Amino acid sequence: MSINKLGKGLVVLASATFLFACAGSDDSSQQDSTPAVETTAPPVAPTPPPKTPEQLAQEANDAARQARIVYFDFDDDTVKPEGRTLLEAHAWFLSKPENANVVVEVQGHCDERGTPAYNLALGESRAKAVAQILMLNGVQASQIKTVSHGEEKPANPGHDESAWEENRRGVLAYEG
Repeated sequence: MSINKLGKGLVVLASATFLFACAGSDDSSQQDSTPAVETTAPPVAPTPPPKTPEQLAQEANDAARQARIVYFDFDDDTVKPEGRTLLEAHAWFLSKPENANVVVEVQGHCDERGTPAYNLALGESRAKAVAQILMLNGVQASQIKTVSHGEEKPANPGHDESAWEENRRGVLAYEG
């Protein structure tokens, strides 16, 4: 009889184990009561709209206007081609209606060779040559001031050709 009781006890134990095991793995009942978790990709920054030709031109012009110095040959007030390109970029900026109140001072400089009076005159001639190109490209005369510093404010205080090349220049200085 004890074997009979033992057999009944094993059957009850096996049944209870089976029920507990089935209750723990019933996914369908949990899926109904628990919301599904969705995985999403990390947020991506929106792509900016393509730039207009006007915006591209503005960016190119802003980069070109970072340079503000036009260099000259010895004893000459002729603006070189690379200087013209630079001045066209500045003129494009200055001639825009929203920049009508912007004023630029064109400073003419010379190297130390020549008399002070000659260098002041040559510096003035260089400043006027730069101003003329700006005006030919749409800048109003009221937006331009010219001044000659002659040899008085050298960019490079040296006394050789490389220093003199740096000192023969026209500088654009925006006011304000």
